[in-house]
Parts: sequence; structure tokens; C-alpha cells
Amino acid sequence: MPSVQATLEYLQRLPLYDEEKPYWCFLPPHEGFDPDTQRVDNLEFEDHSNIKIRDIRELDEPVKIDDCGFEVLEHHSKFTRFDEANQVEQYRLETEELLKERLGAVHVKCYDHRLRKNIPHQRTEFDLNDPLLREGPARGVHNGELWNISWAAFFFESNIWCLDITYDSGPQVINRYLSDNSLEQFLKPGYRFRIINTWRTLVPTLEDRPLALCDSRTVGPEDLVAADRIIPDRVGEVYYLTHNPKHSWYWLEKQTPSEPLAFVMYDTKAGSHARFCPHVSFVNPLAPEDAAPRESIETRSIVITKE
Repeated sequence: MPSVQATLEYLQRLPLYDEEKPYWCFLPPHEGFDPDTQRVDNLEFEDHSNIKIRDIRELDEPVKIDDCGFEVLEHHSKFTRFDEANQVEQYRLETEELLKERLGAVHVKCYDHRLRKNIPHQRTEFDLNDPLLREGPARGVHNGELWNISWAAFFFESNIWCLDITYDSGPQVINRYLSDNSLEQFLKPGYRFRIINTWRTLVPTLEDRPLALCDSRTVGPEDLVAADRIIPDRVGEVYYLTHNPKHSWYWLEKQTPSEPLAFVMYDTKAGSHARFCPHVSFVNPLAPEDAAPRESIETRSIVITKE
């Protein structure tokens, strides 16, 4: 198939952000708080249309995670749906084995996952401890993890909230989710730490809201804007992307469950290789009207390899 022309949502370049850091607060329900009238963020996005997104299948050479920040894996999961919490836990372990094999890792810790479905979510409260919680596609081109949740009442335990990934917050994620024994064993010269996202469709052929990935070699430092993600007991960070016509975008047309995407969100190794990968889902202009709503599962893992 030819490349598609699509609309992507970028963070605006506002003078406000020269004086005030972008932020988004996640607040638990409390008396007097009305999420429909009280703003909890200062984020302003803008649509950019006619963005060329090239099909990975058309490329002469396979994409590699160290070169551009992402690649397509070949892997058949034992799980096609998630109805029980144990299935999610087993999928995390399966992901750890996949990344060990593909990246030659000496240790992998899958510390988080997200289930998403592109349907209206009508609910007044939900539990973020629920491993089967379904969310909608995340907003805005970003590097790191986002929650796309309507402002309703929610419950949480602080230890299940994961920091978003920037060069500053990456070490905090590593320190928080690795055991003391793992830190003692690997946090020393000679080891490379990466935070890797795997993204797998749960529909047989994905056409609705596929994922677009940006070649990190086309992203300049001035394109990245760090934003705070504020929760009651800590502040994390995520990078949003501002528009630059130099960005090169890619997608995997008609992605199947046996073709998970892997992309890097953080890397301790310095150099010219890819150390992050902005990404976002988009409205596919080639999708038929009766396309199955996008369902997906993504994981986030700390991957340790020898340098």
C-alpha cells in the first residue's frame, strides 16, 4: 500500500511554556472538586494535517531499534484476549522472555502494561489498580506513557503509578522497579539500561487507530518539551513533541497480533543511536467504515544488556 496522509496531534509552541512548564494533574476525587469546570492541566494541542506516514512494509531494509528507535518483532503470543488478571501477569513474563531473546538481555523487568480499546468509555469511577482496565488511545505525540482517561472519580495505590519517561525520570523508574539485588548486580559500569515499550494489536488485522512512530534521527532537541505528570505522592515527566516538518513517520499497515512493535523510551548508553521514539495513534484514512475497533496491549520493561 502507498504511504498515507494523516493528521497528527502535536503540542503547541506557546509563549506560556517559556515561563510555565506544561503539566497535567491526576487528582483523586474529593469534596468540592468538579473536573468539568476546574482545569487540571495547561496542555494545548494542535492538529497538523497531511503528515506523510510511510508503510514499514514498503521499506527496502527492515527498521532497527538502535537506528530509528523502533522495529517489528515476529512473535506469536499465547494470549489473544485478557479476561483474567493472571493472563496479564503471564503476558508480562512472556514479554520478558521475548525481549531477553531479541535484545540479548541479561535481565528484563516488565513493570507495567496498558490495555486500550477505541470505544466510548462511559463510567463515573474506575480503579487504576485493575489490571484489566481498558483505556482509549492516548492523546498527543509523546515519548513515555500517557493515560487517556476522562475526568471521573478514580481509585489508586501509589505503587502502581509509573513515572513517564524522560532523560531525567528514566533513572527514577529504574530505581523504583528493580529490586535491591538487581540494582546491586547491574548498576555498575559495563551494563546498559533501556526502557522498552512493546505494542501489540489484539484484533486479527489492525486498521482502526494504528500506531505511528517517528524516526528519532529526525527529531531535534528543540522539538521535545518536558511536561510534568502530577499525582498525589510524586511528579513524573513525559516528553511531548512540537511540530517540525523534518519528522519522518512510519506505521505497519494491516498489523497482526504476531507483529508486535518494540520501541525505546529511554537509554543510558550515550551515542548517536536511537535513545527515544515519539509515537501516537492516528485516524487511518484507509480504514473501512466497518473496521473492528482498535484493541491493543502495551508493556513497559527495563531491559539490561552488557555493553
